[in-house]
Amino acid sequence: MNAKPVGALLSNHPLLQTLLQQRQHDAELLAVVRAQLPPAMRAHCLDVRRHEQRLTLCLDSPAWLTRLRFMATDLVAALASYQINEIQGRIQLAPPPAPSASPLRSPLSATAAAHLRSAAAATADPDLQHLFLQLARHHTATDAELERS
Repeated sequence: MNAKPVGALLSNHPLLQTLLQQRQHDAELLAVVRAQLPPAMRAHCLDVRRHEQRLTLCLDSPAWLTRLRFMATDLVAALASYQINEIQGRIQLAPPPAPSASPLRSPLSATAAAHLRSAAAATADPDLQHLFLQLARHHTATDAELERS
Protein backbone atom coordinates (compact mmCIF):
# COMPACT_ATOMS: atom_id res chain seq x y z
CA MET A 1 0.00 0.00 0.00
CA ASN A 2 1.37 3.37 -1.03
CA ALA A 3 0.57 5.77 1.85
CA LYS A 4 0.62 9.51 1.20
CA PRO A 5 0.55 12.21 3.86
CA VAL A 6 -2.90 13.64 4.47
CA GLY A 7 -1.64 17.16 3.71
CA ALA A 8 -0.49 16.07 0.25
CA LEU A 9 -3.86 14.48 -0.50
CA LEU A 10 -5.79 17.53 0.69
CA SER A 11 -3.58 20.05 -1.10
CA ASN A 12 -4.39 18.36 -4.43
CA HIS A 13 -8.15 18.19 -3.85
CA PRO A 14 -9.88 20.63 -6.26
CA LEU A 15 -12.83 21.43 -3.96
CA LEU A 16 -10.50 22.22 -1.09
CA GLN A 17 -8.41 24.44 -3.36
CA THR A 18 -11.54 26.33 -4.41
CA LEU A 19 -12.62 26.82 -0.78
CA LEU A 20 -9.16 27.99 0.25
CA GLN A 21 -9.06 30.51 -2.59
CA GLN A 22 -12.53 31.76 -1.65
CA ARG A 23 -11.44 32.24 2.00
CA GLN A 24 -8.36 34.10 0.81
CA HIS A 25 -10.53 36.45 -1.26
CA ASP A 26 -12.88 36.90 1.73
CA ALA A 27 -9.92 37.79 3.97
CA GLU A 28 -8.75 40.39 1.46
CA LEU A 29 -12.28 41.77 1.18
CA LEU A 30 -12.52 41.93 4.98
CA ALA A 31 -9.54 44.29 5.03
CA VAL A 32 -11.20 46.48 2.37
CA VAL A 33 -14.52 46.51 4.26
CA ARG A 34 -12.85 47.38 7.58
CA ALA A 35 -11.14 50.33 5.90
CA GLN A 36 -14.59 51.65 4.89
CA LEU A 37 -16.05 51.31 8.40
CA PRO A 38 -15.81 53.92 11.14
CA PRO A 39 -12.73 53.29 13.32
CA ALA A 40 -14.79 52.29 16.35
CA MET A 41 -16.58 49.61 14.32
CA ARG A 42 -13.59 47.98 12.62
CA ALA A 43 -12.65 45.59 15.43
CA HIS A 44 -16.29 44.47 15.74
CA CYS A 45 -16.43 43.28 12.13
CA LEU A 46 -15.11 39.76 12.58
CA ASP A 47 -15.52 38.27 9.12
CA VAL A 48 -17.17 38.61 5.72
CA ARG A 49 -18.74 36.06 3.44
CA ARG A 50 -19.40 36.76 -0.21
CA HIS A 51 -22.07 34.97 -2.16
CA GLU A 52 -22.31 36.28 -5.70
CA GLN A 53 -23.15 40.00 -5.30
CA ARG A 54 -24.23 39.82 -1.65
CA LEU A 55 -21.78 40.47 1.16
CA THR A 56 -22.54 39.28 4.69
CA LEU A 57 -20.66 40.99 7.49
CA CYS A 58 -20.28 39.07 10.73
CA LEU A 59 -20.42 41.44 13.69
CA ASP A 60 -19.96 40.69 17.36
CA SER A 61 -23.07 42.36 18.81
CA PRO A 62 -26.58 43.49 17.90
CA ALA A 63 -25.59 47.12 18.50
CA TRP A 64 -23.04 47.02 15.67
CA LEU A 65 -25.49 45.14 13.47
CA THR A 66 -27.98 47.98 13.91
CA ARG A 67 -25.32 50.51 13.04
CA LEU A 68 -24.46 48.51 9.91
CA ARG A 69 -28.07 48.70 8.76
CA PHE A 70 -27.90 52.50 8.81
CA MET A 71 -24.72 52.58 6.73
CA ALA A 72 -25.36 49.65 4.36
CA THR A 73 -26.26 51.86 1.39
CA ASP A 74 -23.05 53.87 1.73
CA LEU A 75 -21.03 50.69 2.12
CA VAL A 76 -22.54 49.22 -1.05
CA ALA A 77 -21.56 52.39 -2.92
CA ALA A 78 -18.00 52.19 -1.52
CA LEU A 79 -17.71 48.56 -2.64
CA ALA A 80 -19.16 49.08 -6.12
CA SER A 81 -15.86 48.17 -7.76
CA TYR A 82 -16.15 44.72 -6.14
CA GLN A 83 -19.60 44.17 -7.73
CA ILE A 84 -21.34 44.11 -4.33
CA ASN A 85 -25.07 44.98 -4.63
CA GLU A 86 -26.27 44.02 -1.18
CA ILE A 87 -24.93 44.16 2.35
CA GLN A 88 -26.38 42.14 5.16
CA GLY A 89 -25.18 41.46 8.65
CA ARG A 90 -25.31 38.69 11.17
CA ILE A 91 -24.14 38.18 14.72
CA GLN A 92 -21.11 36.00 15.33
CA LEU A 93 -19.65 35.52 18.75
CA ALA A 94 -16.02 36.53 19.04
CA PRO A 95 -13.62 33.71 19.84
CA PRO A 96 -12.67 33.46 23.51
CA PRO A 97 -9.48 35.30 24.43
CA ALA A 98 -6.29 33.26 24.48
CA PRO A 99 -5.22 32.18 27.94
CA SER A 100 -2.63 34.47 29.43
CA ALA A 101 0.86 33.28 30.18
CA SER A 102 0.76 34.83 33.65
CA PRO A 103 0.19 32.54 36.63
CA LEU A 104 -3.29 32.35 38.10
CA ARG A 105 -2.08 33.59 41.45
CA SER A 106 0.73 35.91 42.39
CA PRO A 107 3.74 34.28 43.98
CA LEU A 108 4.45 35.14 47.59
CA SER A 109 7.24 37.49 48.47
CA ALA A 110 10.26 36.12 50.31
CA THR A 111 9.15 37.97 53.45
CA ALA A 112 5.66 36.45 53.37
CA ALA A 113 7.09 32.97 52.80
CA ALA A 114 9.49 33.45 55.76
CA HIS A 115 6.60 34.52 58.01
CA LEU A 116 4.61 31.42 57.01
CA ARG A 117 7.57 29.13 57.76
CA SER A 118 8.06 30.88 61.10
CA ALA A 119 4.37 30.45 61.94
CA ALA A 120 4.58 26.76 61.02
CA ALA A 121 7.55 26.27 63.35
CA ALA A 122 5.69 27.97 66.21
CA THR A 123 2.45 26.01 65.72
CA ALA A 124 1.74 22.80 67.63
CA ASP A 125 -1.17 21.75 65.39
CA PRO A 126 0.31 19.48 62.66
CA ASP A 127 -2.50 20.20 60.19
CA LEU A 128 -2.05 23.96 60.52
CA GLN A 129 1.72 23.56 60.37
CA HIS A 130 1.37 21.58 57.10
CA LEU A 131 -0.94 24.26 55.69
CA PHE A 132 1.52 27.08 56.50
CA LEU A 133 4.40 25.17 54.89
CA GLN A 134 2.29 24.38 51.84
CA LEU A 135 1.42 28.07 51.41
CA ALA A 136 5.08 29.05 51.86
CA ARG A 137 5.97 26.85 48.86
CA HIS A 138 4.17 29.32 46.58
CA HIS A 139 7.09 31.69 47.00
CA THR A 140 9.00 32.16 43.74
CA ALA A 141 12.39 33.76 44.09
CA THR A 142 12.99 36.74 41.82
CA ASP A 143 16.27 37.22 39.96
CA ALA A 144 17.37 39.83 42.51
CA GLU A 145 16.75 37.43 45.40
CA LEU A 146 18.65 34.67 43.61
CA GLU A 147 21.64 36.99 43.12
CA ARG A 148 21.71 37.81 46.87
CA SER A 149 21.80 34.10 47.76
